Amino acid sequence: MEANDRNKMTRNEQKDEEMPDLDRLSCLPDSILSHILSFLDTISAIKTSMLSKRYRFLWTLSPKLDFKLLRFSPYRFRPCYPYDIFDQKGLNAPSFEAHVNHVLQRREHSSLTMFRLSLHVPAGSEFIRNCIDYAARHKVQHLRIRGYTKRGSVVLPRLLLVSTSLTILHLNNAVCSSIELPKSLSLPNLKILRLKNFVFSDSNYNGEVFSGCLSLETLVLNKCWIRPADKLKTLGVNCLNLKNLEIKYWRSPWRCFVEQSICVNAPALDFFKFQGHIAKVKFRDDSPCVNKAWIDICCPTACASFDVNGRMESSSENLIEMIRQLRNVKSLSLSLRTVEEQKNILKCSKVKPKEAALPVAISTHVLSFLLETSPCTEFLSIEIPKVRTIFGEFKIFKGKLIW
Repeated sequence: MEANDRNKMTRNEQKDEEMPDLDRLSCLPDSILSHILSFLDTISAIKTSMLSKRYRFLWTLSPKLDFKLLRFSPYRFRPCYPYDIFDQKGLNAPSFEAHVNHVLQRREHSSLTMFRLSLHVPAGSEFIRNCIDYAARHKVQHLRIRGYTKRGSVVLPRLLLVSTSLTILHLNNAVCSSIELPKSLSLPNLKILRLKNFVFSDSNYNGEVFSGCLSLETLVLNKCWIRPADKLKTLGVNCLNLKNLEIKYWRSPWRCFVEQSICVNAPALDFFKFQGHIAKVKFRDDSPCVNKAWIDICCPTACASFDVNGRMESSSENLIEMIRQLRNVKSLSLSLRTVEEQKNILKCSKVKPKEAALPVAISTHVLSFLLETSPCTEFLSIEIPKVRTIFGEFKIFKGKLIW
């Protein structure tokens, strides 16, 4: 046994002598090292090429690509050298596009787990489309695009619209219509869809955007709206397997409040979140119990040409109708702003700053109203907003009522 141990030690010493310049990490196979690099953004991954010859082309094997062009500052601009891509704040849009194209050309043609392109400066629509097409051709699983163009909209390539590998899709318009909303999608394995700053109209929406994603479980509509004075009046969300629905800061103008609505047909819906100005959300009567709901409503009062009291009354009525539709909810969370702004219906006593540590007092008729409209509710929470002090921001209290 001792002789065998000596032989093993001798062989290990010989290996160490043969690779004196390599550390233990560098001795790992390419598959493991490329997986480690996938936790870095693309710029940081490329920086590792300067460590040694072992890492020179290792970044080309990374299954993750993450590009971000921040707002250009002329005071930080300097001539672009080969490694100036490391400082993206010093790049203008043409230089950034050239560097991204260079990276895509040098990369090994392997599948992508994630591709992100975040533009805070206008870029060419053809460049954005080529990046999306590259991701689709390499069977991307997680795609995040923040499109920003001044001329022309980005038309999503056909290969992406029928992808079988895509599971997560985030599309964000930095300015309206930077990315053209497809009329239909056929993404059988898509689980999560997030749309931000998109406008729905009769010309780009027929309901197939959502119904074509048979495995969709999470849908987030952030700062979206229906085009005013358009033939489209109802946005139909038909997803049989949808479990989580979030509607945040719906941006349809107040004058379209009466005629426009969102109709939800999601039998498997488990969580519903609504945040921002009130909008008409209608649930199918045969929809089963929504277990959790989170509502944070604020009444629009910025435009003085409209009746503020009328807005508040309409908001209150629609809040009541929304809660009644969620009558089978098990856990209901309301922001303090929601309760306070509906004081003409839900009269809740205000909490003074010096009494912030005490429980929020809610009158008996409010509890009766909630019990009547949501008889299955087992948990009610009132979310207290953060308070700014000299010690920072913190939440002073979270009221919970259990019955």
